[in-house]
Amino acid sequence: MFKSIFGRLFWTNVMILMLVFVSVSVSVSIFVGHYTLNKQVEKVEAVSDQIEYWTGAMQIENSDTLSRFAYKRTLSSWADFVKADIIIFNKDGHLSASTCGVRTVPTEFFDEVISGKQFVKKTNFGGEYENRVLSVGMPVKYHDSIVGAMFFNMQFPAINYTALELILLFLISSAFSILVAFVLVYIESKRISRPIGMINRAARDIAAGNYSQRVAVNSKDEIGQLASSFNFMADSIEHIEERSQRFVSDISHELRTPMTSISGFVQGMLDGTIPEDKRDYYLNIVLDESKRLTKLTNDMLEMSKLSSSTYKLDISEFDLNELIRLCIIELESKITEKNLDLKIDFEKDELKVLADKDCIHRVIINLLDNAVKFSYPNTTIDIRAHIADGKAAVSIGNFGDGISGADLSNVFTRFYKTDKSRTSEKSGAGLGLSFVKNILSLHKQSVWVESVDAKEGSDVKYTKFTFTLELA
Repeated sequence: MFKSIFGRLFWTNVMILMLVFVSVSVSVSIFVGHYTLNKQVEKVEAVSDQIEYWTGAMQIENSDTLSRFAYKRTLSSWADFVKADIIIFNKDGHLSASTCGVRTVPTEFFDEVISGKQFVKKTNFGGEYENRVLSVGMPVKYHDSIVGAMFFNMQFPAINYTALELILLFLISSAFSILVAFVLVYIESKRISRPIGMINRAARDIAAGNYSQRVAVNSKDEIGQLASSFNFMADSIEHIEERSQRFVSDISHELRTPMTSISGFVQGMLDGTIPEDKRDYYLNIVLDESKRLTKLTNDMLEMSKLSSSTYKLDISEFDLNELIRLCIIELESKITEKNLDLKIDFEKDELKVLADKDCIHRVIINLLDNAVKFSYPNTTIDIRAHIADGKAAVSIGNFGDGISGADLSNVFTRFYKTDKSRTSEKSGAGLGLSFVKNILSLHKQSVWVESVDAKEGSDVKYTKFTFTLELA
């Protein structure tokens, strides 16, 4: 019964409702009982004022037979009105009038009332009644003198009937309310437990490898927010899984080529397929491939480090223009080899920024190296450092084949190469731009690429990468 959330919610609320119902029912029953009893006593007290006057007159003054007959008839009417037996005694304890067969009164009751006190007790009136009755005793006063005592004995069934009617009315209305409450509790329990069950089933499916499972969001409360968070988590897991599979596939491809070359050439040397005079040539190829493997491994380790949430940047203030000059010097031989011109535009002599200098050095080297690698010979590379929208911005542009629209959104993805038809001719594993993206993301900065026709009707494209940094 309490193993599921629905069961716990439903039965807990049911028990609370029943506890409240029983507590209120008992309280109402006690209250109604006391209320009915008090009302009956008040009713008797109101009637006693009338009886007191006529009784005093009958006992003190001389009354004719007709008056006494009228008094007895009136006393019977009052007895019917209050639904009680009325017994009246004079101050000597002798019976004056009675509407029932009771002719005596317990001495302790009489003495208490004749002393001027009123009492209300549940008693069998000295054995005169088989069952207990409610006895109300009051002194009879005439001209401020006590001349007797009167007693009203009421049967409890008559008193309880009124209380029972009120309690029954309460129980009927409460039972209807409880029934409606049960239905509402059932519906609400289902409404709360159903999406949790769906999330549970979806979580098991995702754990089993079905990453497409999602939960319908039908509300904006905490349960709806939980479902939305779960869907967001499922999207992230699916995306991570896709990236992991793609990463494994890409790294396998990148590692397979140099390893195949190395093993092939070594095998050729061992079995004599490669002649002695060619061995140095092929050993150099093996060395290059080994260096390529080492660089790829180091790059992957660096990428893993940059992707870690624990990676800390070493933020410092430095001159961005000076760092760009140093990077140009590092790539001078490559620039000269392709006979490229550099068009450098520094908006200011010094452009101070706050960043991790080593990381930004790697960003500039990667972007500038790509610009050199994909530039047509005898063309120009544009380098510009300026301030835009309160941030330092660096742009590096080149003229070449460019990047197609389909590739623009993927150039920052690891192992992605836009020039797939000539991949073997290009060095690198497609990690450079991914490094750039990761580094600038750690700096909470942006990087983007544009590739447009250099001239209308020309096949030459102008491709420009731009990134931003925080000003010092």
